[in-house]
Amino acid sequence: MVRKTILKAKNVNYDNSKVTLIDSSTDRDIQNKTATMCNELDINYIYRDTLRGYKAGSINDAIEEFKDEYQYILILDSDHRLKSSIFHDLIPIMENDPDLTFIQTPQYFHKQPNDHLSIAYSFQQHIFYKHICRGLCVNGSSYICGTNVLIKLEHLNEIGGMDESCITEDIATSFIFHSNGYKSLYIDKVYAEGLAPPSLSAYYGQQMRWSYGTFQNTKKVLNKFIKEPKSLKSLQWWEYIILNGSWYFIGVGIFIWLLYPIIVLLFNMKPLVLGYLNVPFYLFLIMIMSQTFTSFRERRYPLKELILAQGLFFSLFPVYTKAFIYGLLNKKLEFKVTPKKEVYKIQLKEILPQLTVIFLLIIAIIVGTYKVINGENTSTYPSIIFWASYSLIMLMIFMLYFYREDKNKYND
Repeated sequence: MVRKTILKAKNVNYDNSKVTLIDSSTDRDIQNKTATMCNELDINYIYRDTLRGYKAGSINDAIEEFKDEYQYILILDSDHRLKSSIFHDLIPIMENDPDLTFIQTPQYFHKQPNDHLSIAYSFQQHIFYKHICRGLCVNGSSYICGTNVLIKLEHLNEIGGMDESCITEDIATSFIFHSNGYKSLYIDKVYAEGLAPPSLSAYYGQQMRWSYGTFQNTKKVLNKFIKEPKSLKSLQWWEYIILNGSWYFIGVGIFIWLLYPIIVLLFNMKPLVLGYLNVPFYLFLIMIMSQTFTSFRERRYPLKELILAQGLFFSLFPVYTKAFIYGLLNKKLEFKVTPKKEVYKIQLKEILPQLTVIFLLIIAIIVGTYKVINGENTSTYPSIIFWASYSLIMLMIFMLYFYREDKNKYND
């Protein structure tokens, strides 16, 4: 995988560009093989015997070795294979705007045949890179997204390099750039294609790291807002505090969403209603239909993958909630790179929260249906039962994927 990435990067061939591989592996055999490969392919090889700063530290160590030899650095994950036109397209844009600090391009993930997780994951990323990133760019708030980003080294050195204090160094460094008046740009053109997480364990690990890092950075953002409210424009503060800062709170939101019909149907809590309409539920349905329509139109995603994407999204509530609690308590989370091959098999106990909610939803639907049959609250309970049924179906789709596909990716 890495060899193919290097060969694609070497094809860029722009002026004095040079490919550098940064190796932080603790496995001596992997180190030797990687160093030999880099020598064969005639690229720079940097080995780090420390995990200081993790990915940010690796980039900063590489910058120290570059000295003043290069003007730009293109950060690329080991699985992302470049198109040769990237420098020819992006560097002239940088040259024409001395104040422009970085250009972020989309992460596009290869959809593996018969791997429904990779297709569903690609759909989830499509929403962010096709829609959210465009909006961020309008407000001058484009984020560095870990890979496929071109950065002006002079500006990166001026802020002291990548932020090593946050587990998601990309968003943290973006905030430092923006709060110091640097400009950013997002260009919605695919210049590299990568690999989606290969399994649920890899996917959950990635989402855990991203959400935890977001909570870490949000604390810094809020502190900066209190002390230096004029360091960003109002719309930039909105993007960092409300959009980015609150996004992974959605795990708690999903959990509340799942519990709401259970509490209403089992504990007789009065539901939130407006006439015969249950407003939150129907707004959610409108959002789902909107996502489905735009995804069909833009990327021709199969319906079953779109449904699986929703099921996976629902299943993330324990992951996001755990990240929220860890961030709140300042509990340290170990940095782990998202693996590109299958890792450990998720055990049944690790999806116990999802199984518990499934059980409670089934009971709630049965109890609610019994109440409606007996003439109790017939104006609102049917919509609450439908709400619970939809949530149950999404979680059951996740369980079906877990048993039929994810478990088959591992060798016992």
